[in-house]
Amino acid sequence: MLPNFPKPISEENRPINRTVKVDDRLYDYLIDHSVREPQVLEDLRRETAQYHMARMALSPEVGQFLTLLISLLNPQKVMEIGVFTGYSTISIARGLGSNASMLAIDKKQMWLDIADKYLAKADLSAEVNTLCANALQVMQDKVEHESASYDFLFIDADKANLLNYYALGKKLLRPGGCMVIDNTLWWGNVADDRFDDKDTQIVRHLNDTIHQDPTVTFSQLPIGDGLTIVRLN
Repeated sequence: MLPNFPKPISEENRPINRTVKVDDRLYDYLIDHSVREPQVLEDLRRETAQYHMARMALSPEVGQFLTLLISLLNPQKVMEIGVFTGYSTISIARGLGSNASMLAIDKKQMWLDIADKYLAKADLSAEVNTLCANALQVMQDKVEHESASYDFLFIDADKANLLNYYALGKKLLRPGGCMVIDNTLWWGNVADDRFDDKDTQIVRHLNDTIHQDPTVTFSQLPIGDGLTIVRLN
């Protein structure tokens, strides 16, 4: 039985204060006044822009947020699901403390080759172990031997397995551990009834699942393509 969470905000009780709308002018201001992108990440971003899937890469403000979050949480055991060319990987690794380790999984070696090149340039190869594999299978295997042992998980991978990643991620996290999921606003499509494709439906289902999950505390942030931070109670 689901807990009795507060009802959704009604039309007549809509908040007066709300998140500011970020148009191009305000976004440029945000980048110019808040982002300190290191040269290695700028170089990686420029190389990634050459590929037709470049929109999959993390935006600079999200990368910087992850670095700050990691430095605040000080996790020792970290897993990343979905590396692409490694912008998120490097952003997370830059916030890691001493003796921390990170496993970064992607299904395409060509992306990992780029990520490994820039991890080396950032002098972070020792902290990060990249693995070309089926992330779902790796997570299932680790649940058998390493359940409740991870401090932090970052999920930015295929949407078809998103609910499975969430469920397995909870099993891998220790109590008080944190999971961050990217793309939870899905280009705004989750709030637009005109979009009813499979991926949009899955992201909506995940958002509903997290909202009604009594075992976690969470916050969904309108940064980048939507970032949901989940803490296992």
